[in-house]
This record gives sequence, C-alpha cells and structure tokens, in this order.
Amino acid sequence: MAAKTAAVDFARVATALNLPQTTLQSLSAFRARNAAAKASLSALKSQKQDIDFAHYRAVLKKNVQIVDRLEKVWNDFKPAEYDVSAQIKAIEAFESKAVSSATEASQKN
Repeated sequence: MAAKTAAVDFARVATALNLPQTTLQSLSAFRARNAAAKASLSALKSQKQDIDFAHYRAVLKKNVQIVDRLEKVWNDFKPAEYDVSAQIKAIEAFESKAVSSATEASQKN
C-alpha cells in the first residue's frame, strides 16, 4: 500500500475556517500522532535487517546446527497481515465528521 502525503498549512486552515477550539485540539492531536508514527516508521526502516549467519557458524563451530535452525526460522518467517478495513472506515468516518464540523463552523461566521 503506497503512502500518500500532502502538505497542509494547518494554521492557514484554522484561520480561514475559523475552527472551534475542540476541532483545533483534535487536529493538533492528529498531527502529533502522525509525526510520532512517521518517526517510528523511519527508525524501523533504518535498522539493519540482515543477519550474517556465516559469521555465527564460524564463531559457533561446535554448534552449527543451532545456527542452521535459526537461519531456517529466520528465512521461513512471514509477517502477519492484518485486515485494516475497519480502521480505515473509522478514519474515514472521523474525516467526514471533521469536514462537516469545519463546514458548520465556517457557515456560522
């Protein structure tokens, strides 16, 4: 799944739409969670992911079978895949509520 990004000037949006404080707080919390998730993803991507099993075989000359078993487990590992459609629906519902709240707020002024 490809990531989509868009530059949003939140300060300009807030002033242009004259959003209520609760909406601004929700936007701020969302931005903080987004920044934390991006930082976490970046840290995970930068970690070294390969293992030099030949090195361990050379070091553990009498226990090569252990290294062989670990290499098999490592190579057979498949990450779990999760159905995130429920989370996506929740996000879309939140987005639509946020848009309607922003529209209502802009119409009040």
